[in-house]
Amino acid sequence: MNHLTLIFIWFLCICFLKFVYSLIWTPWRIQNHFKKQGVTGPAYRPIFGNSAQIQRLFEEAELKPAPTDHHDILHRVAPFYHWWSAMYGTPFLYWFGSKPRLGISDPDLI
Repeated sequence: MNHLTLIFIWFLCICFLKFVYSLIWTPWRIQNHFKKQGVTGPAYRPIFGNSAQIQRLFEEAELKPAPTDHHDILHRVAPFYHWWSAMYGTPFLYWFGSKPRLGISDPDLI
């Protein structure tokens, strides 16, 4: 019985370390890598990433009336891209959960 408990504790430790590695260490390392290159963005939030901010920006965009006199609809269709590109510059890093996304609008970079 003692060996079984030890194996179970070992298994829990491995699962915890994998969790910390994939949800904290790897995103932190990616964010620092891009920051050294001058690419910034909204801060990483563990587990959810920037999903809450993206949802909030979409809800705010839906409250504003749709433009009828011009075709500039980026702030309505992709409000997160509109706001973050204005705040952080054209290449910016944002997160879907623990997965990084790079927002780029320059055709040469694409």
